[in-house]
Amino acid sequence: MNARWLVLVSLFACGSHVPATAPPPPPVAPVAVAAPADPMQAITPIDPQIVVGHLANGLTYYVMKHRKPETRASLWLAVNAGSVLEDDDQRGLAHFVEHMAFNGTKRFPKQDIVNYIEKVGMEFGADVNAGTSFDDTTYQLTVPTDQRDVLMKGLDILRDWAGDISFDAGELDKERGVVLEEWRLGRGAFARIEDQQWPVLFAGSKYAERLPIGLPETLKTAKRDLLVRFYKDWYRPDNMAVIAVGDFDPAEMEKEIQKRFGDLTNPAKERSRTTVAVPHDQPTAATVATDPEMPITSVAIYDKLDHRPELTKADYRRFVVESLYHAMLNARFGELALDPDAPFMFAGSGVGGLVRGADMFQRQAQAKEGKVKEALTALVKEILRVEKFGFVKSELDRAQRSVIAEYEKEAKEWDKTPDPDLCDEITRNFYEKEQMGGRALELAYANEMMPGITLDELNHLAKTWGSDRGRVIAMAGPASSALPTQAEIKAIYAAASTAPLEPWKDDGADLELLPHVPKPGTVTAETHDAALDATVWTLSNGAKVIVKPTTFQNDEILFDGWKPGGTSTLSDTDYAQVRWSGLISGMGVGELSQTALEKVLSGHVVNVAAGYSELADTVNGSTRPADLETMLQLAYLRMTAPRKDARAFAAWQRDQLEFVRHRALEPDTQFWEQLAAIQTGNHFRHRPQTEAMLALVDPDKALEVYKSQFADSSGFTFSFVGNLDLKVLKPLVETYLASLPGSAKKTSWRDIHVHWARGPITKIVVAGTEPKSHVAITETAADTWSLDGERDAAILSKVLEIRFREVLREDMGGVYGVGVGAAIERQPKPRREFEISFTCDPDNVDKLEAAALGEIAKISKDGIGEDYLAKVKEQIRREHEVNVKENPWWVGEIHDAYWYGDDFTTASDVNAVLARATSDHVKASAKRFFDPKHLVIGVMKPKPAK
Repeated sequence: MNARWLVLVSLFACGSHVPATAPPPPPVAPVAVAAPADPMQAITPIDPQIVVGHLANGLTYYVMKHRKPETRASLWLAVNAGSVLEDDDQRGLAHFVEHMAFNGTKRFPKQDIVNYIEKVGMEFGADVNAGTSFDDTTYQLTVPTDQRDVLMKGLDILRDWAGDISFDAGELDKERGVVLEEWRLGRGAFARIEDQQWPVLFAGSKYAERLPIGLPETLKTAKRDLLVRFYKDWYRPDNMAVIAVGDFDPAEMEKEIQKRFGDLTNPAKERSRTTVAVPHDQPTAATVATDPEMPITSVAIYDKLDHRPELTKADYRRFVVESLYHAMLNARFGELALDPDAPFMFAGSGVGGLVRGADMFQRQAQAKEGKVKEALTALVKEILRVEKFGFVKSELDRAQRSVIAEYEKEAKEWDKTPDPDLCDEITRNFYEKEQMGGRALELAYANEMMPGITLDELNHLAKTWGSDRGRVIAMAGPASSALPTQAEIKAIYAAASTAPLEPWKDDGADLELLPHVPKPGTVTAETHDAALDATVWTLSNGAKVIVKPTTFQNDEILFDGWKPGGTSTLSDTDYAQVRWSGLISGMGVGELSQTALEKVLSGHVVNVAAGYSELADTVNGSTRPADLETMLQLAYLRMTAPRKDARAFAAWQRDQLEFVRHRALEPDTQFWEQLAAIQTGNHFRHRPQTEAMLALVDPDKALEVYKSQFADSSGFTFSFVGNLDLKVLKPLVETYLASLPGSAKKTSWRDIHVHWARGPITKIVVAGTEPKSHVAITETAADTWSLDGERDAAILSKVLEIRFREVLREDMGGVYGVGVGAAIERQPKPRREFEISFTCDPDNVDKLEAAALGEIAKISKDGIGEDYLAKVKEQIRREHEVNVKENPWWVGEIHDAYWYGDDFTTASDVNAVLARATSDHVKASAKRFFDPKHLVIGVMKPKPAK
């Protein structure tokens, strides 16, 4: 459960869209309906796979049969009520009501909803959750569908949320602490900046005083009747929708929804659910805020707009046009950011929903230290450059190719889109009347519209979005920043608006990715891995390829490659050149700079990264079948043709310097870095990055190290998983992987000898000004690896997750959540690792720490009850049921099987895991991981108030 924070804009976001309308009753006689004079004004038809209906009481429902994942259903309740509807004495209670839905209903008293969901193999948070925003509240539930009674129970839970939350007084008082801990979790520099700037952004609107998380003073004292009043006012059938998407009989589901929700009634005197306005007829406003813990400097220009409709084909065309505009403008910002003298590290532009009744055109940048004025000027100049000179044809061609490629991929994956993603889209249809025609229709629209979208139309688009009326310019940074005053900001903006400009030069778009195809190698042997049901090729250069075709996704191929070695084989001097990520890839490949590479790849759905972990040299990527060759060409270049670019190196160095200088301002960073230093014995390779370390990096040496790591590919193993045709893949593998240099030299990693801390140690870190503490209870110690030990660790983690939720969250009301992890690592030396972490009130640290340790000690002495084991077994079984039909899971399993030499059938045997879920095994595992003499406990406490 969470209070969903404001998302100001999505730079590229849209799904399908359309108003929810009930199916018309059978006509008595044919009725002629006049078509709109302009076909573009016709309302987009709803996806025929989605049944939309209304009950007599006004409740809307959506039903869609969908089989991703199989034997699952997503059951959501959408409530058109959020924090903006709260009365003055209810600040934060919309969110509090959402919490109380999980603390007792008519049919599910106290914690029975979560208890039931865990029993059927689902997990709190992942499978049962909710979120409250300014405008709405959405409840999300995932249930299995292979047992009808479980599916129907899921509908019963939704029905109770809709009309029968009990607001038990005892549960309310316990949950009060949980809501306050969620508020505490969100506090920090960014929240304090928002406290200052959002009232300016929402000036004149109720939104300025209705952040969903609420006020702590209200949350601490709110009486039951205030929550009940909000619930009865706004949780009513004509203000709600039931959404069911999943692997079930849709006709039966529709009947069950009608039967269960038809008896809900609306209040005799309904409060009006009106859209709250965000005024934007004020002169330009500026807001400047600093904070001693703020790690970045930001500048943004917001132009507020009335919300635009999303109903018709014309509305969809507007979205496509705007997507192209921002794709081109953001490409320019990306290119500018690669200039070492750029005033910003990155910048972006977008337009989208602000709140229910308002949209916003946004330009923003993360400025470099001391360059915030210049960053503002740069944002303004690029908008005006487009207005004055326009985009060029090559930019539009690339943007159109990229946008169409994304539409094509989404259309092909429509039937394999996960249920929750479809539910989320349906909620937008209910809340915002966003059209919902389906991906095939959207692709058809885009293909039809693209040829008619002109440069002239795009060049003048920004002029239609905003003006100096309703504009807000916001700046924020560290307390040490010399930020301009509000008056100076307006002067900077005015000066930038009249600065001289030159047309944009679009270079490098006509280059080739790989001008010369390498001389192919060959597949010298082919075998079949029966356990994995995969084809195994041995290449002429000594590399190995494992191919696992699947039908889990229609348009996805995942690529993974590794060779033993990694940074462990490097001297500390050489390691200093490669400890920083992004340097080599940021300089491009072959003859292509990073900017040119991005232009060449436009219209291709391709991603490839090469680098190193501690124990391996790695290359991995993803693509679609249509771009398979392009992905392999890029992989070949990443491994054989890294590029030196002095300008790109200087830009990268400047960006890293910004990160290093301000990273430690964040209290969380200080805490985790100091704790890591203790845990690892302050090992050189685990120390936080510093300016001194950055100064050691030399691009020539970094390239030399990189080339040496990839000079010999004979030790590489490559895997491919996804929609693959072996006849298509084989010649491509021979051309781009078998052609890689190889000497048959065996490679291996080495132990860098990290001396893990031996406790007991307690480290107190004093950092931050918020009333917030972090607690981390950790243990790392030498151990013996076994497959059963690994299984036992996973089972223990799940048992503890449930117990800590029950004790620390529900019983004590002391935390929002607890992170738990137990594992046994095999390499470089076998060791056990254990961690419990949570955030809490500083006054509660000792009792929560004692409670957590007490639970582990109790389990290590007495074991755990059968009811917990039954939950964990079902969760493991259900997880496996989904995992085996996901491409990423297979990539991981193939890697482990070939890296460690495991027998896949044995290693992936879920029944063997379930057999380990006994009280004796859990007790032994808890005793193994709970060794007080090895514990390292870190506690962050706030600085004393001055």
